[in-house]
Amino acid sequence: TNRVLEVTDAELENLDNCQYRVKLVDHRANLQKAIQHAGQATNEHIRGETKDPATFNTSITEVHMNINRIKTEMVGFYLPLPPLPESIPPPIEEEEEEKPPARPPVPVDSDEEEEPFDASAPAPDPVEAPIEHAAFKLRQETAKYIENDNDMITAARKIAQKFQQMAKYTKGRREMLELGATEEKSEFSSMTDMIKTCKEIIALTKNIQKHAGMISKNCPDKRLVMSLSNSMEPIGMLSQQLNIIASVKASASGKYNEAAEVEADEMLTINAQNLMKSVRDTVRASESCSVKMLSNPATNLQFKRKR
Repeated sequence: TNRVLEVTDAELENLDNCQYRVKLVDHRANLQKAIQHAGQATNEHIRGETKDPATFNTSITEVHMNINRIKTEMVGFYLPLPPLPESIPPPIEEEEEEKPPARPPVPVDSDEEEEPFDASAPAPDPVEAPIEHAAFKLRQETAKYIENDNDMITAARKIAQKFQQMAKYTKGRREMLELGATEEKSEFSSMTDMIKTCKEIIALTKNIQKHAGMISKNCPDKRLVMSLSNSMEPIGMLSQQLNIIASVKASASGKYNEAAEVEADEMLTINAQNLMKSVRDTVRASESCSVKMLSNPATNLQFKRKR
């Protein structure tokens, strides 16, 4: 019984005010009273002062009942699984009808991936291609989830893709300028496209922060909320740094200064690695918080892992 009280106290200390906490407080108080009554009944039983022999058995049963109430409350909170149906009815066979011709496929946005991502493929070298390596790790994390039900996963995946494009552009631009070319040719038509991509990444990070904030407000677990807050806190600062770095690179457009190019690329690399790591940590922390959410703040924040 002491162990049950210790676990219950630890759970109450870690919870904010919510209906679950109120119920747990009531169950703990009832258990405490039952333990006191059982202690008195036990002493009377040992001394032979029990007036009613059933009193001892009743007090012990009351302790077990209150322990089961606490257990049921905790299990029901952490594992809110719907009951399985007793039997699944067979599908209704419908008569085949002539189907109209299929519509042509909808044009795919440039942000969407053209080929499926292979999470089991070897990651790019972290020394030779540090941005591509960080982007690959972020893509590996997002590939674990069903993207249709989660806007945060979609935003994280797009961030990784845009950083991959930016890494190719930056590398190609340096090679072109070293040869004395005045125009850059790559996936981006100009430095303007790179600035635009940076702004798109910043907008995506704000979207992730917004969704993470919604999740933290609906999670009663203080430790998980603190972990989520620590994970997403650097995202805002790193997004501002990315905007500054992009502006610095834009100011040097069309000119080649080896020292300035190397310094700007190093800053971009460090920023990209830290930003994508923070996004990856935020996704993981958000999933942990979502397990304990009292209510889902939005239908587009379902963390469903692929099977």
